[in-house]
Amino acid sequence: MSTALAGLSRGDRDVLLLVAWGDLSYEETAEALGVPIGTVRSRLHRARRKTKVALGGDDPTREDTV
Repeated sequence: MSTALAGLSRGDRDVLLLVAWGDLSYEETAEALGVPIGTVRSRLHRARRKTKVALGGDDPTREDTV
C-alpha cells in the first residue's frame, strides 16, 4: 500500500488520506486544504484510480469492499 501511495502526487495523496482514512467529508477536506470541492472530487477520483491500478485492481478505500 505504501508504494501505491508514494506513486501519487502530494495533492492526490492528501485528499485520499483525508477522505478515506481521516473520515472527512468532501467539504471538510476542501476547507482543510484550501481548495474548491471540485478539486477534491477530481483528486480523489484520480487517486483511487491510480491506487487501484497499483494494487492490481483492488481499491481499499471503497466501503463496499470491506
